[in-house]
Amino acid sequence: MTETANLKGIAYMLLAGFFLNANDSITKFLVPHYPVGEILLVQALLITVLTSAWLLHQGEHLFTWHNPGFHLLRACLYAGGSFAFVYALHYLPLAEVISIAFAAPLFMSLFGRIFLGETIGRHRLWGIVLGFIGVLIVIQPGSSAMHWAVVLPLSVAILDGLRDTMTRRMTVRESSRKIVLSTSIVLALFAAATYDASWQAIERLHYVWFLLSASSFVLAHYFLVEAFRHARIAAVAPFKYVQLLWGILAGITFFGEVPGPAVFVGIAVILGSGVYVAWREALKG
Repeated sequence: MTETANLKGIAYMLLAGFFLNANDSITKFLVPHYPVGEILLVQALLITVLTSAWLLHQGEHLFTWHNPGFHLLRACLYAGGSFAFVYALHYLPLAEVISIAFAAPLFMSLFGRIFLGETIGRHRLWGIVLGFIGVLIVIQPGSSAMHWAVVLPLSVAILDGLRDTMTRRMTVRESSRKIVLSTSIVLALFAAATYDASWQAIERLHYVWFLLSASSFVLAHYFLVEAFRHARIAAVAPFKYVQLLWGILAGITFFGEVPGPAVFVGIAVILGSGVYVAWREALKG
C-alpha cells in the first residue's frame, strides 16, 4: 500500500479512537444504573436502527453479505469482548480497563503475521515485547494491587485482536456499514439472551446517553473498518494507543479516577512501544 493510503488509515484510526472513548465513557456512566446485558441490548438496537438508516440512505441492501460466516464470527468475537469490557468497568477504573485492553494492537500485529502473512521485523518485534511489558506493569501480577477482574480486559485484548485481524480481510469485499450492522444484530441477540428479573425501566434522560453512545459506536467502528481498508494492520495498529490518553482524561474529568504511579508507568511504556513501532513503519516507507 502507498504512503498516502497508510496516512489516510492512520487518520481514520485516530477518529475511531476518539469515538470509541466517548462510547466507553458513556457506558461507564450507565454501568451503575443497569445490568450489563440491558445496556448492551439498548445500545445494539439503537446501533442497528442508525446503521440500517445509513445503509438505506446509501442505497445498499441490508442483508446481502459476501461471506455471512465471517460476519457471524466477527460479531461473536465483538460480543464476547463487549460483555467482558463492560463487566470490567464494574470493578476497575476506566483508564486501567482501556490500558489493559490495549494489548489488542499487540495481538493484532502477531495475528497479522500468523493469518495474513504480514512481515514482523526484529525492531517491530521488540516494540511488541515492550508493549506487553507495559501491560504487565499496569496489571502488577502477584501484587496486592492486582484485581482478579484484570482477566476481563485481557480477554478483550485477545478477542479484539482476532476481530480486527478478521476485519482486515473482510474489508476487501464488504462495506464498513454492513460490517457494523451485522455486529450490532448479533450483539443484540447475545444481550437479549441474558434477560432476567433485574432488568428495569430506563430513565427518560438516560435515553439521550444511550443514543449518544450508539452514535459514537457507529462512527467509531465505521472509521475503524475504514482504517483497515486503507492501510496495513502494522501501520494503523500503533495509533490505537492515542485512545489511552483520552481514556485517562475521561477517567479523571468525569469519574475522578486518577491512575496510580504504576499505571502511569505502564501506560507510558505501552505508548512508547506504539510510537516505536509506528516510527519503524515510517522508516520502512
